[in-house]
Amino acid sequence: MLAWLVPSVLLAGEARGATLTVEDAVSRALERNGQVEAAEAGVRQARANLDQRRLAFGPGLTLSAGYTRLDQVPYVEFDASDFLGGGSSSSCDDISEDELPTGWTVEMAQDFCQMLTSWLAPPAGADTVTRIDMGVLDNYFVKATAEQVLFAGGAIRQGARAAREQLAGSEEQLRATRQEVAWQAEQAFYGLLAAREGARVAGESEETARALVRDIENLVEVGMASRADLLAAKAQASQARLQRLRAEQGAAIAERVLRVLVGLDEAEPLELVPLEPIDVLPLDERRLLDLALRNRPDLAALRHGEAALDHGARAAVGGWLPALVVQGNLNWRNPNYALEPVWYRSADLTLAASWALWDRGTSLEQARAARANRDQLAARRRAAEEMLEVEIARAVARVRAADEAWTVARDGEAQARASYEVEHDSFEAGMANRAELLAAQAALAAARMNVLQADTERRLARAALRKAVGLDPEVDR
Repeated sequence: MLAWLVPSVLLAGEARGATLTVEDAVSRALERNGQVEAAEAGVRQARANLDQRRLAFGPGLTLSAGYTRLDQVPYVEFDASDFLGGGSSSSCDDISEDELPTGWTVEMAQDFCQMLTSWLAPPAGADTVTRIDMGVLDNYFVKATAEQVLFAGGAIRQGARAAREQLAGSEEQLRATRQEVAWQAEQAFYGLLAAREGARVAGESEETARALVRDIENLVEVGMASRADLLAAKAQASQARLQRLRAEQGAAIAERVLRVLVGLDEAEPLELVPLEPIDVLPLDERRLLDLALRNRPDLAALRHGEAALDHGARAAVGGWLPALVVQGNLNWRNPNYALEPVWYRSADLTLAASWALWDRGTSLEQARAARANRDQLAARRRAAEEMLEVEIARAVARVRAADEAWTVARDGEAQARASYEVEHDSFEAGMANRAELLAAQAALAAARMNVLQADTERRLARAALRKAVGLDPEVDR
């Protein structure tokens, strides 16, 4: 790793605040990101939907109760004289043995007739019209109903399978969201790291340019340098100062982005600890492509979506088939059958079958729509898989190019530093002019920035490769 990179980042003055590695930045971003929270809520919703579908396999239990107050009790009326032979009981004496059922005697029939007429006969002097109430004013009921679906054409089973696939798809969408947020956090971390180092390098270049201006001013005073040399050095110092200001502004913006992602207060000092990137993946395009096809969450989410829609189409067809339901009721009512104000209990059991023979084609069209959506997702998945090979090849090429560029940049920096030291020594000895020294100084500053940019690209290229393959944020960087 660069010898000048780590110490400069670790030095943060007297105040020490949050110290972040790239793993820390990713973890904090995942904990507070709103997109991750939304995706997690989607998983909870899908899991609740699956639980709801599973509960449809079991019985349902309903408890109901009610009270009814009648404004008038229903009743029946009849004239007792029509049954008593005009008010006398002599009709009981006219019973013939031939009219009686088997086993009955005339005496038995007469006794029963006398008992019946005495019950129907009104009191002496009262109206002969008799009224029998058929209910009471206050009525209560309590009812417990248990219902079990025995057969629903497979709609319940297919609906549960569709919900299971939807849950798996939601979990894959959560993985994709977490990977995207981790990628954003890594970009912000390395972006700030590069911006801070760029500002530091620009500051050192400005200080070197200012020191050169002071040296030339001293030489001008003793007549060993010209006014033109001094103006050229001052122009170089102004350019260096402008580059520093731009670099510091970029570092401030990059720090604000990272603070928002990881949830750090503006007043809290922030230190970054760069770590050497770890190659957790082989740069074998075929192996990486196979791994991506198995591991990419977006592809997995599409596959689960296809399966869910296929089960949804089958559930729609099953909803058209006959349904068989058994229902049992346990009833408590007041008054009882004798219209007495007491509770009585009854029970019943019903086996019901229903079949919507003609639903205007609704179930068939729902199944067709689900299959069309499934085919659409399948086409999107195949297109994504076809482009995945190109994406993997591009990511691998980026890593290789970044590694090569980093090596070249380090060699270039070493050469530029050696060249600057030679020019500086020659200038001190009076063997080189100011233009050559200024050019060497600018070349060294540019070389240092090249190393910084190459190192940042090397880290980001590996992060992009992990994202292309579909590795979760918990995998070592």
